[in-house]
Amino acid sequence: MIQFLTALQLQLDPAAPDVVAFVGGGGKSSALFRLASEIVAAGQRVVVTTTTHISYAQLLREPVHVFAPGADLPLDAIAQALDKHGRCLIIAEAAPDRVRGITPALVDQLVAHAQTLQIGALVIEADGSRYLPIKAPANHEPALPAATTLLVPVMGLDALGVPLDEAHVHRVAQVRSLLNLASDDTQTRLTPRMAAQLLIDPQGGAKLLPAGARLLPLINKADQVTYLAGARLIAHQLAAWGYSSLIGAVGRDLPSLPDILSGEGEKNNPSPINSRPAELMSKPNAVELGRSVLERWSPLAAVILAAGRSSRMGRPKQLEAVDGEPMVVRAVRTALQSDVAQVIVVTGAYADAVTALLTPLLEQTGDRLRLVHNPDWQTGQASSIRAAIAALAAPIGAALFLPTDQPFVPPVLLQQLIRAWRGGARLVAPLVDGQVRGAPALFDRSLWPEMLTLTGDIGARPLLQKHHSDVVTLPVSSHLLRDIDTPQDLV
Repeated sequence: MIQFLTALQLQLDPAAPDVVAFVGGGGKSSALFRLASEIVAAGQRVVVTTTTHISYAQLLREPVHVFAPGADLPLDAIAQALDKHGRCLIIAEAAPDRVRGITPALVDQLVAHAQTLQIGALVIEADGSRYLPIKAPANHEPALPAATTLLVPVMGLDALGVPLDEAHVHRVAQVRSLLNLASDDTQTRLTPRMAAQLLIDPQGGAKLLPAGARLLPLINKADQVTYLAGARLIAHQLAAWGYSSLIGAVGRDLPSLPDILSGEGEKNNPSPINSRPAELMSKPNAVELGRSVLERWSPLAAVILAAGRSSRMGRPKQLEAVDGEPMVVRAVRTALQSDVAQVIVVTGAYADAVTALLTPLLEQTGDRLRLVHNPDWQTGQASSIRAAIAALAAPIGAALFLPTDQPFVPPVLLQQLIRAWRGGARLVAPLVDGQVRGAPALFDRSLWPEMLTLTGDIGARPLLQKHHSDVVTLPVSSHLLRDIDTPQDLV
């Protein structure tokens, strides 16, 4: 499993703090408070707040809350709370029926003071859902700060298969409208494709997404096999549309909040800062860290390196047939059978011949297959890696790199590499007879800047060596990774 903090790819830089806004239903509050706990556990400061209303019980999730009822922030009180706890909840007022949040403008104001207060991130609940697993925003929702850097629409998997009615959906009229359903339709049940559409619709989960902000849906409550299967269908659809997402069980490990909600001493907001009583904080209401995100999904790519001269073969090995099929065609077909959004073939020495062989597949697969020419192929394999990375589209979260001269690599191995990445691995490679092999291998997008610095003809082997402690390996039989380098290897 993956820590929520890691999966969200936050920077936690007080000079440019992350501003994470949660919207939707099915676990927003649990996600928000878990993220805050992981940030503090990482040694950083965090402010939790809401720009809508939350229940009074949610106050018990934070060790301290600070009141900001007006147009200005009580900076001294916030600093005091952060110095003591590393975190605090900022609200406008509290009453037993509900707690009113601060304005988006105050959040933006707080961002301006983040460096002084050494706040690495602000996490915000930006709309309500009446504890229902799915919703669409009303006209006045969400209340997003302009400074939002990451918008996380949340959906509970218990919404799948349920009727789209008021018992199961918040703002049901808006949901039906977004899905082009009749206003009185109570028979249609939510499908994975519908759920995916609601999560990224410009009038749904992505509503008011600020320019430059990231969108990362959280498909939550995947704590049962059937729910996990449904989550994967949603994530697969989102990836096909070019969106990343997370599958989680955020809140699974949260015990019930203590039933001590009398609120005495807080009903009238007697002071700018209120700490939890010692007897309350001794109760087990903290989250268990590190068990929140089960899988991450993104559009992925496979890169086939087919630019070399084949000096040891003495002729273009890309064009040599194995079991009646040219190796470059065989490599492309293998890659297309894996769950990747795009296959890129890097050409070089024999570009015209390779292009001619792949033309039928280019016509069959459309945009999914693309040829990229490397004019610097003579300098070695590293130049082909650089050419491929430069050609990968922004949504691609990781890339498989495989040569043309391993014709026996099965598609299932590529799927296993992909599954390891979805589980949190940054770098995945085969393990043959106790030795890590450099191909095929999968590299997370976070490693691409280092790959752009590679030179020569040794490929990405230096990265495998440098990040050896991070490499996740998969045992593979040696015959599946047999190289074809010389004419004798074809016999």
